[in-house]
Amino acid sequence: MDAEVRAWEPPAKLGDRHAHALDGADTTGDVLDLDEDAQARLREVANGGANEWSGFFADRASGRLIAWLRVLTLAEETIPGCETGAKSPVIVLARLLRERGDYPAELTAWIRSVSTNRFLPYGSLMDRLGG
Repeated sequence: MDAEVRAWEPPAKLGDRHAHALDGADTTGDVLDLDEDAQARLREVANGGANEWSGFFADRASGRLIAWLRVLTLAEETIPGCETGAKSPVIVLARLLRERGDYPAELTAWIRSVSTNRFLPYGSLMDRLGG
């Protein structure tokens, strides 16, 4: 049995370099074409955790968050290490946009057309029930 053992590293503090990677990702044609550095930054965002995401996303314009939601949805499908299931930042972004009243009606259909993550965009039932 071959198992790869890696050292645990704490999640990265999300900042300008992460925002730059998200802003620079082109989702035209529902495909991401990113260099290794941008992929690494998106991996850090995807695995940042709820505390990091809430601060990182909070004061951003809704249009920017919608673009980031698209990038992170595609990243989960195409970049190894971005598969986060029920703990996806896409869920946090969708919830924030709905709270603001800025969630586009067509976005759910788009997410489902490009993603195999069954938890997107709403999260797990247990999380929604507070369990």
